[in-house]
Amino acid sequence: MEQLYLEIGKIVNTRGLKGEVKVVPWADYPEIFEEINFVYDKSENRYLIENVKYQKENVILKLEGIDSVECAQKLKNSILYVRKDTLPDLDSDTFFVADLIGLDVFDENDAFLGKISDVITAGGADVYIIKNEGAKDLLLPALKEVVNEINLDEGFVKVTVPDGLL
Repeated sequence: MEQLYLEIGKIVNTRGLKGEVKVVPWADYPEIFEEINFVYDKSENRYLIENVKYQKENVILKLEGIDSVECAQKLKNSILYVRKDTLPDLDSDTFFVADLIGLDVFDENDAFLGKISDVITAGGADVYIIKNEGAKDLLLPALKEVVNEINLDEGFVKVTVPDGLL
């Protein structure tokens, strides 16, 4: 099931005295914060992004209405969300991780393998973690020769399991 909001990062600290916050980005590229106008908190409070800077692996955000270190401190440890419909369009063979979680996974013979419980990046490629009750987790590389079809509307993924993986 598609979600309206996606997690995009976590505020881990304040920066300076004027209300800037330090964010650990959870997106594929931190520059995404320059392409969006607003972020949201868990309560769906909307914050206009006034300025974006970078500090090592982190993003420094100045959010409208957060004008002091005291205000910024109240946001520490908050998860930031973005509305998915405000993000740039994805390529036809690219998907949001949140949309993949929970999809049923079937092999080329239509045998049920489990559900995608998470997606991790390992060695430059994504790996689907597939859970099936009573079985060990299956770690399946998300490669073109493995993933045959992803159907978000019907909620399934068809795969060819590499020899020796099961």
